[in-house]
Amino acid sequence: MDINEPLIEQIRKSDRKTILALYNETFSVLMSVAVRYNNNEEDQMTIVNNSFMKIITKIDQYKVGSSFFSWAKRIGQNEVIDQFRKEKNYKELFQFDAENELKQESTVENSIDEKIEAEELERILHQLPHATKVVFNMHAIDGYSTKEIQKELNIKYETVKWHIKEARKKLRVLMAPEMETK
Repeated sequence: MDINEPLIEQIRKSDRKTILALYNETFSVLMSVAVRYNNNEEDQMTIVNNSFMKIITKIDQYKVGSSFFSWAKRIGQNEVIDQFRKEKNYKELFQFDAENELKQESTVENSIDEKIEAEELERILHQLPHATKVVFNMHAIDGYSTKEIQKELNIKYETVKWHIKEARKKLRVLMAPEMETK
């Protein structure tokens, strides 16, 4: 589907067929973002649907000629961040003494050296605690810097570093059986 001015005009006029066709085209992109960040199917659909509504309402902000799917993916990622912020007790997920944790572990752990299949990685990532998974996905998969994550999630820099380090440590433990079979 080519996202051009006439198509955008049809969306502005709430043409249901055009909107449905656009939804079908963007569903897999938005769902891939939702699945990467959330285990719950209901929450995944909420992310997809809220993201799509933002795409429709902000269609005027899309620049014709640029990558529509990259733009839609970014909206999906922002929706995940917004949903995470709205969670009633999200700050409780980050309450711990990050400075002491970081001091106890003086060595910086390396990133995962071995490649594994995407399905295996996804299955393993879903075993991480929610807050750690969100921070790790933003950092390792979506390429956010530690400072960007700190700003987006409104948490301490040390907390972001701890979650990244904790995710790597847990991933190594969870991946050990996978690596032994190869």
